[in-house]
Amino acid sequence: MHLVHLALTDFRNYRQLDLPLGPGLFLFCGENAQGKTNLLEAVSMIATSTSFHASADREVVNWYAPDHLARIDARVRRRDGELHVEMVIFDPTPPQLGGEQALRPSHWPGGTQRKRIKINEVPRRSLDLIGSMTNVLFAPADLHLVDGSPDERRRFIDRSLCQVRPRYCQALQQYRKVILQRAALLKRIRDYHEDPRLLDYLDERLTLLASMIMFERERMLAALNELAAPFQQQLSGGREQLQIVYRPSFQLHPQRSLTEAQGYYLKQLHAVRHKEIQQGVCLLGPHRDDLEFLVNGMSVITYGSRGQQRTVALATKFAELAYMRSATGDEPVLLLDDVFSELDQRRREQLLQAILDHEQVLLTTTEAGHFPPEVLERAYKFQVVNGQLLPW
Repeated sequence: MHLVHLALTDFRNYRQLDLPLGPGLFLFCGENAQGKTNLLEAVSMIATSTSFHASADREVVNWYAPDHLARIDARVRRRDGELHVEMVIFDPTPPQLGGEQALRPSHWPGGTQRKRIKINEVPRRSLDLIGSMTNVLFAPADLHLVDGSPDERRRFIDRSLCQVRPRYCQALQQYRKVILQRAALLKRIRDYHEDPRLLDYLDERLTLLASMIMFERERMLAALNELAAPFQQQLSGGREQLQIVYRPSFQLHPQRSLTEAQGYYLKQLHAVRHKEIQQGVCLLGPHRDDLEFLVNGMSVITYGSRGQQRTVALATKFAELAYMRSATGDEPVLLLDDVFSELDQRRREQLLQAILDHEQVLLTTTEAGHFPPEVLERAYKFQVVNGQLLPW
């Protein structure tokens, strides 16, 4: 799988971009704040429909866009043919520029959709887009996968699973809505505005969706453990054994049975109901899950060095790539956002060795000196300057 063409209009600092692509290594070099990450952000949105770099999609719209719109137009070549993806993102609340609030164009009514998607010229939902092109993103934040927050590790799992398991993505979206509704209800019950029995329906919904989500997470992590172990051995010179342990907030059903798990989790939820009402928060569920990384049986976050933690993060990302390839039969597009500057020389060489034969790699860097001449010779190279790509 690879991108054949990418066109951007008023996306971040790209007023207009027309970029032919194909298999191979594409290297985008430039100083900070020139648009390198913005380019990968646009590619990632083709796969996931949302930005990995913004809290709200409307942030990708250029401040000076005349219609307050950003456009992404891409062609993707897969095993089963070519796909044409079009995305329009609308910003209904543009920033104040020059002391005046920008006005919504008269031809955009108040109820205009924030995001519109077409796949092969047919209007589609965001859910229909997810997984049509798979990608694996490796950014500096991913090097903190081990020592970062549990939310980062959950996001790592969710981003991969949503691209290869559409039903997981649907369950996750529904689950998030249930959690919001349930948290609001818990607060109202705590303040004596609602009857606690109203929780029963939401508890059933929560445990049903949680069973599906946890089942897929556990299955993915079993695959990652098989795939990550050889990468860790290779990166550590055969000295280290890596194990990724799933730490759910629910106690897992002993037989891992989807049909029996809901009742098992419902009992656990009922056991903490009083505490949840007192605190006004949902204490159990996939939104509180975590991962633990063990090397030679020891916790890396507690006993591992900084270099060891980065080696584990690298091995885990390589395993993610292999997992998505195995799950879909297609090679994901690999996006590397300035990670080479964060690695020492040995790990740079190992990462380069792992990616050079990949079908399509889009790589950003501030320093071309991180790459040996033989790599630069085989790469398609661009200078990124203020939202423009210049020949290198």
